[in-house]
Amino acid sequence: MPLALAEELTEFLNRAAYVYKWPLYPPPETWSPKRPRPRRAPDWMDAEQRSTELWHPDRLRITPDQLVLLGAERREVLNQRLAHLEAHGRTPRVCLYGLNPVGEQPARSFTAARAYTDGKGWRVGADRCIADRLRRTDPMHRPGWRWVLHLIRAGHADGVVALTHSDISLHLDEYELQLDRVGHHGGFVALVTPEAAGRER
Repeated sequence: MPLALAEELTEFLNRAAYVYKWPLYPPPETWSPKRPRPRRAPDWMDAEQRSTELWHPDRLRITPDQLVLLGAERREVLNQRLAHLEAHGRTPRVCLYGLNPVGEQPARSFTAARAYTDGKGWRVGADRCIADRLRRTDPMHRPGWRWVLHLIRAGHADGVVALTHSDISLHLDEYELQLDRVGHHGGFVALVTPEAAGRER
């Protein structure tokens, strides 16, 4: 094999996602653009807050942390999905997802996520441990993450478990978009280390 071709093949394999006990190439997916988040109707607390801001401009106002808000929304969806599954007598089926450095075996990075799911009593198939080697900012450029979304959309998994939100994306707008995509397909995202705890480190 010519040296140039061997180098190109090595570079391709280093960039490709790998799925623990699963085919290497997930089917390509075409995603629609982000749907607008429905706006919450104003309530009495909003009116009181506007009144306070108008009559007491010198008071200190604290802006909520976007990551904390995303964590609260993620947990709300998680609790709704779990309640729905429990009402139908089903045990949640999840896949584990993580980012792995080149050269590290994927099974090692899933230890904490596997312990988390075992503690919850959730089911993880032998072929549902999915890892990406790419650390590109956009998760949709990672074959492994696209495969996770495909499994949820096809009904083969009810949700995904990751170690931290940064496994999905460090950028909050991209993280929010992926939460919306998982929720749109009827799935949930569970984190071993919640968003607020990850921010404190």
